[in-house]
Amino acid sequence: MVCVAVYSLGNGILAASTSMSTYRAGLLVKYLGLLGLGPTQFWFGLTYSGRESVLTRRRWALLLAPPVVILGFVVTAQSHDLMWTLDGFVQGPPLANPERENGPIFWLNLLYQYSLIGTTYVIVALFGLRRSGRYRTQATLMLLGGIIPLIASVVFVFGSGPMGSADQTAFAFTFTGIVFAIALFRFDLLDLMPVARHTLVEEMADPVFVVDKDERLVDVNETGAALLDNEGTALGRSATEVMPSYDSLPDGDDSADADVVIESNSGPRYFDINCSTLTDQTGSVIGELLIYRDVTERRIAEERFQRLIERSSDMVTILDEVGEFTYVSQPVEKILGYEPTELVGENVIEYIHPDDRRDVAEDLAKYVDDYGYSGTYVVRFRDAAGGWRFIEARATNLLADPFVEGIVLNSRDVTEQLQRKRKLERQNERLDQFASIVAHDLRNPLNVASGRLSLLERDVDASHDASINAIQEQLERMESIIDDSPTLARSGETVTETDEVDLEMIAYDAWQSVETGGATLVVKTTLQLDGDRNRLRNLFENLFRNSVEHNESTDLTVEVGSLPDGVGFYVEDTGTGIPNQERDAVFEQGYTTNTEGTGFGLAIVKDIVQAHGWEISVTEAESGGARFVVECHESPMVNQPGTT
Repeated sequence: MVCVAVYSLGNGILAASTSMSTYRAGLLVKYLGLLGLGPTQFWFGLTYSGRESVLTRRRWALLLAPPVVILGFVVTAQSHDLMWTLDGFVQGPPLANPERENGPIFWLNLLYQYSLIGTTYVIVALFGLRRSGRYRTQATLMLLGGIIPLIASVVFVFGSGPMGSADQTAFAFTFTGIVFAIALFRFDLLDLMPVARHTLVEEMADPVFVVDKDERLVDVNETGAALLDNEGTALGRSATEVMPSYDSLPDGDDSADADVVIESNSGPRYFDINCSTLTDQTGSVIGELLIYRDVTERRIAEERFQRLIERSSDMVTILDEVGEFTYVSQPVEKILGYEPTELVGENVIEYIHPDDRRDVAEDLAKYVDDYGYSGTYVVRFRDAAGGWRFIEARATNLLADPFVEGIVLNSRDVTEQLQRKRKLERQNERLDQFASIVAHDLRNPLNVASGRLSLLERDVDASHDASINAIQEQLERMESIIDDSPTLARSGETVTETDEVDLEMIAYDAWQSVETGGATLVVKTTLQLDGDRNRLRNLFENLFRNSVEHNESTDLTVEVGSLPDGVGFYVEDTGTGIPNQERDAVFEQGYTTNTEGTGFGLAIVKDIVQAHGWEISVTEAESGGARFVVECHESPMVNQPGTT
């Protein structure tokens, strides 16, 4: 606009000239404005579109070098014909009208100026017209304000206009002034430059809003426009009226954060809003930049996690470095009767039974600086009614974790579990005592009967040998039953303590404990599972004994292997097998097809399997023999099956 004013002043001097010297002075003033039009418009176009960084000092020098050189030709135009030739000065109404012939430098300058101006209009058009709202209007006004004088200039240089020798460009700038005034005062051309939009707004996926110092919405990107009812009518209006949740934002300092919820057709959306103050070069506040960061997925995940924690059957608590509760989940109310807020700030040691406090207090002090340390405790914890509940807690030291800053306790009530365990232990103890008493008390009369039978055998003749042998066999069978009674009593006890057992080693050990005759053992497994070592050995002993006693052991092969799906094992033989109609009865106590057997062996096997929480079944092996399958649902297999 300064260059336009100087250009128009030069035209005024030219029109009022009364001598050639005055006319040349007018040309000099006119060219002072003309030579600056191209570079200054180009600079404005780059700044408006956010590309002013392109103009480094070196490029500025190159951009201004041609106008400076041409200005030198204008000053010295009287001594050469490179700019123009002036002759036959005529001063008449209404304007001065000399004879003028333009030189080569004139045309080079014209090409240079038109190139810069044309490039500027392309930049403004590409940048401004692709945007919506007032930026498109601003770009349209700037293009109109520049193109009209450009057309007038072309007409003046290359054709004869209605004003003769007068330069119509100066009069066309009147239109430029009007449209630029509209752009400035009606559409806030220079209030907030679009460079902020290009670099910070348009390229962001989050909704971005720009509010001026009067709290009017002056800019919004495409993502933010989706949150408005109508972007075209929203711009320029009060931010409180058109921006979602703007009136609920707290007053704060620069870069303040706030959380808001915006209802949409798809449900509530959660936004974390960052508000930054915008200032001009003097430090004066000109507006605010608000970035709405969509955190809906994060909030949903947090809410899901919170609800899982609150509705879990276990308690989740966090302790600080001195053992005070900083967080208590909702299940504590159901388990212990406390409201979570009652325990926050309390010291955990004060709620633990005095006999259990020492170990917990020592560990808290010992491992308070050991990040990642984990330990499990079973302690008596006082409930809201004053009673004691057994709580099993797993503690993990996350004091150094900035998102936790505490010792996390995952706790559950094991009171009933421990009570059941102790009840089972007492029942097992009584059962052991009963089995021992029965075995002891029955063995004494059995020994007396055996002794009397030996005396009787010497006093009777051979005709009674069959009766004597029958009595002897029954006495021996009774002795076997007495021997098996303790084992049978213990076999059904629930397994409460387990360790890692190598199935291959257990099978070989059991084989050595059984009279196997000429039978052969083949083990095709390296499984390791959790179980009671002694009872599993007894299981194999009874299965091996069953195979040997019910088949000819000379060519018998007994095989132990893993199930194909890796959740159990089998024991099979190459004997005669078990008829299909008898397979459901073989596990019953006292059932046997061997006159010398007690019928307890497979019953003991079934009890041991069930005590581990497993299942057993009997089928037919490929060889036709018996195949016992044990499915270990509760025992993870450690090693892959192999062949031995």
